[in-house]
Amino acid sequence: MDLGIIIGIAGIIATIAIGVYFGVKALRPKVPPELEADIVKIRAELHQVALYVDGLPKTKDKNKKALFEKGMSLMAQYKYEEAIESFRECLALETEGSEKVALLHLIGNCFYAWNKWNQALSSWEEALEAAEKANDEQGQAAALGNLGAVYQAKGEWDKAIEFYNKTLEIDKKIGNEHGMASTFNNLGLVYKDKGEWDKAIEFYNKSLKIKEKIGNEHGMASTFNNLGLVYKAKGEWDKAIEFYNKSLKIKEKIGDEHGMAQTFNNLGTVFRDKGEWDKAIEFYNKALKGLEKIGDEHGMAQTFNNLAVVYSIKGEWDKAIEFYNKTLEIDKKTGDEHGMAQTFNNLGLVYADKGEWDKAIEFYNKSLKIKEKIGDEHGMASTFNNLGLVYKDKVEWDKAIEFYNKSLKIKEKIGDEHGMASTFNNLGLVYKDKVEWDKAIEFYNKSLKIKEKIGDEHGMAQTKANIGVLYKEQGKKEEARRLLEESLRTLERIGDKPNAELVRRHLSAIGRSRSSGEDL
Repeated sequence: MDLGIIIGIAGIIATIAIGVYFGVKALRPKVPPELEADIVKIRAELHQVALYVDGLPKTKDKNKKALFEKGMSLMAQYKYEEAIESFRECLALETEGSEKVALLHLIGNCFYAWNKWNQALSSWEEALEAAEKANDEQGQAAALGNLGAVYQAKGEWDKAIEFYNKTLEIDKKIGNEHGMASTFNNLGLVYKDKGEWDKAIEFYNKSLKIKEKIGNEHGMASTFNNLGLVYKAKGEWDKAIEFYNKSLKIKEKIGDEHGMAQTFNNLGTVFRDKGEWDKAIEFYNKALKGLEKIGDEHGMAQTFNNLAVVYSIKGEWDKAIEFYNKTLEIDKKTGDEHGMAQTFNNLGLVYADKGEWDKAIEFYNKSLKIKEKIGDEHGMASTFNNLGLVYKDKVEWDKAIEFYNKSLKIKEKIGDEHGMASTFNNLGLVYKDKVEWDKAIEFYNKSLKIKEKIGDEHGMAQTKANIGVLYKEQGKKEEARRLLEESLRTLERIGDKPNAELVRRHLSAIGRSRSSGEDL
């Protein structure tokens, strides 16, 4: 009996779940209401990195002030190329010291939001150098933290941890408890991405302890939210719901309507994963109501997206398409080309689920066209990956391999090691289907080698399981059992209950298991 493979990785995750990082490091009070609204919107979009603006909101230089505010307005409209141009013009106005640091940060923020990670790295490295020259320790901490966020996005988690620890050293030196809490939170997020969930919980609790001490209720709500995300990843859904409700209680108390909508979205996603789809829809509709009230069109687009995901899982594909089209309508209205590209991608996923592969390919190509136009290389790699998945389903294996290789080429260029590991895994799945088992093992091992290098224990467990399943199908029972037991030990240790159960089923199909005391 074929019990299935643990993972064949699609490019863009269809559901949005919010993990909150640190935001404005040195924002002065009494800024213009329009600028404050832009900052709030940018923070929501760039929740993974620091938005460091120093004294720019209160600069007395009219030209600098106009260019800075113009750039912030363009950022809030997702017009990153134009925003960079405005910030660079401002930078050219004999800008020195902390103002220069802030502008280099903002240029990096734009590149990061644009998925141009190498350019973001360059900008933040420049910001770090400028901050060191200006003896701007807050600017240094923000730059180091942002560099950590890029390495995290690239899947270079040990490198990310290195930069977050450097941030932590400065925060401790200058007595920045708020910054320390934020960095502990970010370390939690890295360990969550690594699949080291207990380690993530440890760092979130460190963050929480400081936030409770300094009375940062907004930060406490964010960390409770992140704890919910970890327990969701562990498959401990009731525990996730408990922490989301703690987050919600604080957000209701402080009147954070945007935060409440985010948590309603996350509760919807937990109930979706539990298979309680009507309950999920109920929470997504609560989120939608709050977002409509505060006029957050971007958040509404994300929630329509989440509703589409639920209806897709329910097999109500026409309903899913209806909600994706609502998302698309907002993306077009707000000029969010990145959002349009993602929604076309997600429509491709629905048509792929429906088995309408040519329609799926049509939407993936629409997504690809926009990503090429805006220079979103990371997004292009994801869509090439998804085209590979469609051609695999169509049993056009050589075409699938062609698109996986296109995805791989971009990932190698931009240094996305985590993405490379995923695509090597997918190539292994194609060669397995082609019954070219030696070739499949070759690609699984390439995936495994990268995962070992970047410290992705969860990914290593998944790939070992994939190789084990392949050995099982070849009748190599001892090799299969060894790898599946290694995978199971890791999955049990890090708390991935759903995949651990799947591996147990494979072991049971082979025969007896020596990996645990459970009666399989």
